Amino acid sequence: MVRKSWLVGALAAVAVSLVIGGALFAEDAEPIEFGIVCELSGHGASHGAHWRDGILLAFQEINNAGGILGRPIEYFLVDTESRPPVSVAAMEYAVTKEPFAVFGTIYSSSTIANMATLEEAGILQMVGSTSTKIYEQGNYNVFATSPINRNVFPWLVRWMVEDVGVSSIVMVYTNDEMGTDGREILEEAAEDFGVAFEGIAIQTGQADFAGEIARVQGMGVDTIFLYGHEEENARFMIQLRTLGVDLQVVGYSPLLSALALDLGGEAMEGVMGAATWSYQYPPIKNFAETFQLLYGETPSHDAMKGYVAVYTLKAAIEAVGAFDADAVRTWLHENTITTEMEPNVFLDTSYRDDGTVDRNFFLVKIENGEQVIVQVISSQE
Repeated sequence: MVRKSWLVGALAAVAVSLVIGGALFAEDAEPIEFGIVCELSGHGASHGAHWRDGILLAFQEINNAGGILGRPIEYFLVDTESRPPVSVAAMEYAVTKEPFAVFGTIYSSSTIANMATLEEAGILQMVGSTSTKIYEQGNYNVFATSPINRNVFPWLVRWMVEDVGVSSIVMVYTNDEMGTDGREILEEAAEDFGVAFEGIAIQTGQADFAGEIARVQGMGVDTIFLYGHEEENARFMIQLRTLGVDLQVVGYSPLLSALALDLGGEAMEGVMGAATWSYQYPPIKNFAETFQLLYGETPSHDAMKGYVAVYTLKAAIEAVGAFDADAVRTWLHENTITTEMEPNVFLDTSYRDDGTVDRNFFLVKIENGEQVIVQVISSQE
């Protein structure tokens, strides 16, 4: 059981405000506050760090350019420890800070647990989560930051069948909300396209995959669909290649992310799949180069999701012309943010009633340790 009295004290200790540099604001310009609530320790720490850093880069750029509607951004930062119960307490603390919006969480299991807290408070929530269950609950207040599993996996299966000639798949997936949701959707799509399907669950943070790889070898499938978090994906690929298993490997953003590529090294060569964001997409390259310069890393898809989330919200606030959460929420559901309106959303963006996003994504292949964009895919396909 979470000891909330201790937790809130710890959260208050990490609350911070953004240092404003370069821009001149009127003396009476009241700051607008945002919250970042994400996985900064525990098994999600690497994801949360990239999410946070992408958001902070956007905050700094916006403040240097004069803020949002002339008001500087301030923020506070809260760690969920990658645990759903802690994420609920973190959101309860965030509500006491009365932010205009909260960016987070990333893990689907945490978002499912905590999103009602912000909904009841009327505080907008931009999340990095992809589980279908989040967007089936009728929560008009939560907004995805990339296309979710439901909107991508059927396209991926069709591509595997029609373009790659796949006839049988084993899906290796984490036994958490993200993984089980992905398994359900991929299995249904495989059935629709007449593809033989098997599933093998792994654990978040798992290090040894010898048993699972042996099972894969005995199945006689032609393709592995790997859907763990970046760390598990990299470890699995290293062990797969070390054991000399030469099966085709396909996946989604966590397999193709810069973080997985760094961890997996040469073992990642040749994998393909759908990426919700790609640092190789020309409109994103300036952001990627700036992120690399500041943080010493290529931005993962979590960093890009966080960065774009800020500019998405900024565009909606400026379109409404006021910090009116109800009006901004409605505007986001009813309008499209084009790259002409706000270049830093990188791709035209619109939201469905359930909070899922319509935005193009990328078919990529890993060559020489880098993403190579094969095709830009419409989310409507």
